Amino acid sequence: MKKIIALLCMILPACGGVTSCGTLMDKDTMAANKKFINAPFNPAEDRETFRVLILSNRYEVVQTSHKETIEREKDPGGDRYICDELKKYDKIDEAREGMYYVSLYPDRGTLQRVRPYKPLNLIELDNLVLDDLQRWSFKFPKNYVWPNNLYIKYRIVLRKRQSDKEIIREVEEKMMGDEEKR
Repeated sequence: MKKIIALLCMILPACGGVTSCGTLMDKDTMAANKKFINAPFNPAEDRETFRVLILSNRYEVVQTSHKETIEREKDPGGDRYICDELKKYDKIDEAREGMYYVSLYPDRGTLQRVRPYKPLNLIELDNLVLDDLQRWSFKFPKNYVWPNNLYIKYRIVLRKRQSDKEIIREVEEKMMGDEEKR
């Protein structure tokens, strides 16, 4: 336990240096988010059918291709749940992008398989994306399932909301609670 606390004491001040840029980083992040959502779709280079931007207070989906054959069904309660889950990881300022391959059953259009194509490289965030995709459902306006294989591109933005001391205290309390359970 002492090793973990010592490690956090060394890492968190380094992360704090990143947040000292404050508004500059926020402006850069906001510009990158806008670019991610509004980037024009180029069929020769881009593979995704949907782009998803997730922050702890925002969930945005944009469809980039196959607009006449497939639609994502709206799920505001599920979107809010994913944002709330992301709040647990708002300990550092970080933005990650990844892409996931989704296969649908050709007869009913429900999820058959979800695989990371380009993972976010943070296990917790990759698991969060997989949980998110498991709840998606689709509509097919032309009454046939097309496409039944698609890519969904994600951008997840973490924002440091607590001071280093608050984060360390939270980790210590969690570790003390884990020790009491043993």
